Amino acid sequence: MIRQAVGAVLLAVAAVAGSTACAPAAGRGPWTTPTPASSAHVADLPVERIAEPVPNRLADGVLPPTNRWYSGLVFGTQPQPVFPYPLAFAAGDDSFTIDLPEVTAVENTIAAPFGGGLIVTIGTDATEHADVEVVRHDPVSVTLEYSDSAGVLGAVTVAEGLPVVSFTADRDVSLALGAPLSEQAPGLWVATADDTAFGVRAPNGHYDGVLHLAPGAVAQVFAVPDDSTPAAWAAALGDPVTDVSVDYAVHDQTADTRLEYGTSTVLVPLPGREPAEGCDLGTFATAYGTAHACRAAELEWSVPRVRATASYDLDGLDRDRRDRLVAQLAADVAAVPAAPADTYFGGKWLARTAGFLSLARSLGETDIADDAADLLWEQLRVWTEPGGCAVRDDRCFAYDDALHLVVGLTPSFGSEEGNDHHFHYGYFLSAGAALAAYRPEVADELSPVLDALAADISSGADDMLPVLRCFDPYRGHSWASGLSPFADGNNQESSSEAVAAWNGLALWARVRGDESLTTQADWMLAAEASAARTLWLEPDLDDVAAGYGHSIVSLTWGGKRDYATWFSSEPSAILGIQLLPMGPVSLQYLAGSPARVDAAVAEAGGADASDAPLGDYVLMFSALGGDGGLAEAESAERALSDDAIDDGNSRSAILAWLAAVELDTTR
Repeated sequence: MIRQAVGAVLLAVAAVAGSTACAPAAGRGPWTTPTPASSAHVADLPVERIAEPVPNRLADGVLPPTNRWYSGLVFGTQPQPVFPYPLAFAAGDDSFTIDLPEVTAVENTIAAPFGGGLIVTIGTDATEHADVEVVRHDPVSVTLEYSDSAGVLGAVTVAEGLPVVSFTADRDVSLALGAPLSEQAPGLWVATADDTAFGVRAPNGHYDGVLHLAPGAVAQVFAVPDDSTPAAWAAALGDPVTDVSVDYAVHDQTADTRLEYGTSTVLVPLPGREPAEGCDLGTFATAYGTAHACRAAELEWSVPRVRATASYDLDGLDRDRRDRLVAQLAADVAAVPAAPADTYFGGKWLARTAGFLSLARSLGETDIADDAADLLWEQLRVWTEPGGCAVRDDRCFAYDDALHLVVGLTPSFGSEEGNDHHFHYGYFLSAGAALAAYRPEVADELSPVLDALAADISSGADDMLPVLRCFDPYRGHSWASGLSPFADGNNQESSSEAVAAWNGLALWARVRGDESLTTQADWMLAAEASAARTLWLEPDLDDVAAGYGHSIVSLTWGGKRDYATWFSSEPSAILGIQLLPMGPVSLQYLAGSPARVDAAVAEAGGADASDAPLGDYVLMFSALGGDGGLAEAESAERALSDDAIDDGNSRSAILAWLAAVELDTTR
């Protein structure tokens, strides 16, 4: 039974996840580091700059970090605040501000915004024309270098999970703080700003109203928890963090993540990932609950393994149900509409058609499978022509050498700026994998462009594309905005499309025989599915500020969590965007808690949701609910009008889902 099996895995992983972050738990590893792929396929694409030029604060030779938690710091006329959990951080040309956000909640939002905090201004007596730029970055951390007309002043690295901002001086500089410092011990001071105590540790610094640093000296600034002391934190701090390395491992039942900060320091894991020891440096109230400060040099945790799949196990399907499903599948394939020419809706069309192919294969219906494969090939052979954008303005991909993106024409939803690439390209990879698995002879023709799409959203490519462009290893989920021009940080709405992206990536990597990319995709799939369930669909809200009025979260930001979408205020859409495109992989993580399913469906409109926006997905989800959920979903399906079915869904897909749920609950 799905619900029992998933629950057993979660209980097993909960035991694993309790191990220390400072010493690897038995069974974790061996560790693999994400590495860039060859840029050969990307280099074969036409070069075209589709997006309007955008100002940035990047040093020469540094790849543009779109789709990162700190992208708003890099792009745009003025830097936006960013959220290196549990802090907020803002940068100016000659300053930085560290803030501990206050958490509040109202009916539709849990907010932890940038609110001011402690400003630190950097300079010398002769400083003029100060400037700041990003000189290094990785998926978890980013380094800013401050300069004036005389040269470099120093550098700051901020990182997720690191509640400390360190400034390392390059020459004699002074730091003017926005609140007076009170000395606590030699080299340790405290300032109070916005009702928060901030510790300043600078063993080689001198304070006389400003903090003076010699070349190579370090000042570490941190927000002191109410239940700890500046002295305890100062004793735990080692050298400043300069980068964060990412490793992963995939096992039979779990997928593991390790983040190495390179020095003993204070780290804050997301709630629920605390190690067994070392977390005695106080707690922070955050939008995700109480977070613990730990003495550590690395963080490790595990999540349940999710298996990439494109097919249901329909063995044992009764004759009547099978006959109706086959008849509906044949009708759906015969009625496939014209394919859109943009990367999002065109991608959804491809994935929907690929679903027909996979379902026909599961049912042993070769004629239907052939028809679906023909439809796929007709479109994919156009989309995957490497030089297509040199001769046409749609159904092709180009390389933007300014933003370092693989961009599809026609772009949609801001994809020319990096928005939603994993959503769009996951559909393409799923479709390519389905077709290549059925007709292996086309794989080599598909691979140049599809490998470039895979590199764009995941593996990167030499000096052309960043590794893990949109996937955030610390958070365990992706970010959807390319340039992130928002005061609340980056965001992601459709957690389910992110899961589908890594499922598609894993399927494509397997078809191609790329073992390294397969393992990486399996890790990302497991992490994203865990986040989708625990942060979006079944969030633990008991330890969060009171006032939020919903059982799910539908739009996650760096600095807040919303019950909302970008496109609709309808409750059915708010839930539905966390479900689509529902398919075989969805059964592995959506069937977590029947009670939570029932609560989410009721909030989305219950039985009345079926004909509302994205209500067909709510109907399918309701089959995973408590007693009677499946029977009610089957009854609702028979009453569902064709017009109420989303363009990425189909009646045969709904029937297959309901059949798979019924079979799994009776096995």
